[in-house]
Amino acid sequence: MSRNKPVIVLFALFLFVLAIPLARSAAAGTKARNGVTSGAGSPRDRSHAGSKTDKVKTQGKGVLVLVPENLSAVYSETELSGARRREVSVQSTTEGEISVVGIADGKPEIEIVNNGRSKVTPVFYGKYFHAQIILSLGENMISVRWRRKGGDWNVQTISLFRSSRMLGAPVVNYPPYSFHTPKNEEQCQECHQMQLTRKEIETARDLSCLKCHADLTSNIYVHGPVNVGICTVCHDPNSKPNKYKVEEGDKTLCYSCHTDREKIDDKMKREHGPVGAGLCTVCHDPHGSPFRYQLVKSKNEICLMCHQSDANHWLNQSSLHPPFKKGECYRCHDPHSANYKYNLKADRKHICLICHTLPIPGHLHDPGKVPLFKLPPDFPLTKHGKTMCLTCHSPHGAIGPHLTRRRGCKGCHPDKDS
Repeated sequence: MSRNKPVIVLFALFLFVLAIPLARSAAAGTKARNGVTSGAGSPRDRSHAGSKTDKVKTQGKGVLVLVPENLSAVYSETELSGARRREVSVQSTTEGEISVVGIADGKPEIEIVNNGRSKVTPVFYGKYFHAQIILSLGENMISVRWRRKGGDWNVQTISLFRSSRMLGAPVVNYPPYSFHTPKNEEQCQECHQMQLTRKEIETARDLSCLKCHADLTSNIYVHGPVNVGICTVCHDPNSKPNKYKVEEGDKTLCYSCHTDREKIDDKMKREHGPVGAGLCTVCHDPHGSPFRYQLVKSKNEICLMCHQSDANHWLNQSSLHPPFKKGECYRCHDPHSANYKYNLKADRKHICLICHTLPIPGHLHDPGKVPLFKLPPDFPLTKHGKTMCLTCHSPHGAIGPHLTRRRGCKGCHPDKDS
């Protein structure tokens, strides 16, 4: 036994020496997982020099686009014709904007172009870059282009289809695009807090959301919950597979706060198409807008999103109704609900009396009379067969003066000379 003692001691010493680097390696791994660093350099600095930098060098010729993650393969400017469109993958969204985020070795010249139009120069944060891209309805070919000084352009492209939420809009079968996927959040959490804190959960104020989405509060008119950082009123932080989905339809969700609007709409016989379909966000931006009531366009333009062809017909007429000419459709039509056809605020017999008082001086005919002869088919009468303002006047535009449906008396009275 005494003869083997030196051998046992040497063997124990060997195991001890071997265990030291293993223990150091395990400790370093634990610190890295917990975000703890020692010596110079933060977790963020180390991430820039870690696996992603290696990935950049081997994929994308110095640039790696992290979000959206389904960008196609890289092409040089001499390879773009024809091949690009065949290989891009397509996703769909109803959003008006999308964030493009990536990482680059050094700071190459980078520009992002959508559908060949205006160029957007991304903002750099260290080696990361970010840009907000406005989407058009239909197909969006978003190209991320970069080059070194004096070199050729390299390009990555994504095809993203922005669909309309209006009824009758083209239906696409492309998979929906979502940002808050586990894969994307894993990319971002090296620099950004992606989980709600305990305080945010307890107070329901999700202020960490605004660190990335600060632009949502920059509009003149901001939705109340957005303005105070209560995002989870509408967005479910526990939704799967993608977080922060809006699980309920517009109408159900909006009425949960706008109960006064719900009571009014429920009493009315008719609803505006988007209201009836539960698509409030066709007209209202749920976050913010430069326009009152968070309209997606100004009150003079918003109706034209759907009714442009109707407007074009009337705009060609000689005389135009002043509210129509100014784009003030809401003077006669209620944008949410009403009891009368075309969402008029009053029936056809009385709609003009909202602004006009009878009798009108110099008026040739009084309404409420039974015609003495058969009128042309485009001269409407009341249900009792009597004349009204709309019998002779078109509510939008007409070929005759003062919105009259004919020029001169002969249009209705063939026996008259003028």
